[in-house]
Amino acid sequence: MTNAALLAVRNLAKTYQSRGGRVTGVADVSFDLHRGETLGLVGPSGSGKSTLARVLMRLTEPDSGTVHLDGEDWLALSAGALRARRGTIQMVFQDPLAAFNPRATIGGALADPLRIHAVVPRTERPRRIGELLERVGLPAALAKRRIHEVSGGQRQRVAIARALATNPRLIVLDEAVSALDVSVRGKILMLLAELQAREGLAYIFVGHDLAVVRVISHRVAVMDKGRIVETGPVTDVVADPQSETGKALVAATPRLF
Repeated sequence: MTNAALLAVRNLAKTYQSRGGRVTGVADVSFDLHRGETLGLVGPSGSGKSTLARVLMRLTEPDSGTVHLDGEDWLALSAGALRARRGTIQMVFQDPLAAFNPRATIGGALADPLRIHAVVPRTERPRRIGELLERVGLPAALAKRRIHEVSGGQRQRVAIARALATNPRLIVLDEAVSALDVSVRGKILMLLAELQAREGLAYIFVGHDLAVVRVISHRVAVMDKGRIVETGPVTDVVADPQSETGKALVAATPRLF
């Protein structure tokens, strides 16, 4: 890791209007993320984890605060500049089936980002699709299958392959393994760790299961009511949580011990 942060978030805030008034999504959130590092983002349902992830992806615009990605003001990018740089940061969602057109072929799903971001010429796409599948432990021949024809674990590997297609520096994983059974979950976590070690990727790993977050993360940020209430090395937070929310998460996960 270099000293300069890949992602620098400062005083990020987002509220929503509801029938009962303004609702806090994210409140005064600040953190850094370095190359090759994983930040686990944990907290109870409604704590603001997914809202923060969507703001970082610019799927939702914040009310205030700054986000710098590799030194560039991410929130100040125009629509055109944002489209050109979308490949820098990618996202993997919880439900791999919902993230794809279920009738599309796997090859077609992987061809889309290669085409949209002009990663390789059209004639090179079949070769690159095969390489992407092999990078995530799938045979190149799977490109001909349709999304709905493969298992949940395979679909999530395809989702990771699609995220890798644009050569990102950061991948946001929003509950990306929570819908998988335990044995498949472990294999996906191992794959993510191998990709990070080999390619220097940074991850933001959003989850509610502290046991899973501990496996993949270097540091953890505990969120509650839109705020980060505790942050630190994951081993320290698990061993001796300082916030009430952190203590509750550890207490609810007895298999950590």
